Amino acid sequence: MTTTFGTNASNDIYLDSSGNLAFLSGQSAVESACAVASQMQLGEAIYQTNLGLPAFETIFSGVPNVAIYESYLRTTLMNVPGVVSVTSITSKVENNTFSYTATIESVFGTTYLNG
Repeated sequence: MTTTFGTNASNDIYLDSSGNLAFLSGQSAVESACAVASQMQLGEAIYQTNLGLPAFETIFSGVPNVAIYESYLRTTLMNVPGVVSVTSITSKVENNTFSYTATIESVFGTTYLNG
């Protein structure tokens, strides 16, 4: 079963109502792990600099290459434990803002990720 730390709106770990670190499991853990994986930028992990999405290189430098970014995002999401498939990714650049929606099938059901 997929398990991860719970995070709040500020993306910080927090204590649950019992005063313990909050943990997520099942569908909510997969959703959280997908959100965290999709937010990691390439080179951000200190000991594994090859992890993360190359947003700067594909979206924020010159002409945005949305198709390449979507490919990296799909691969990243497929590496999250519990994810079975990424059925769709829809992205756009509008008013100098990049956004996407991904539909993810996990062993627990369907989830949607907005970034």
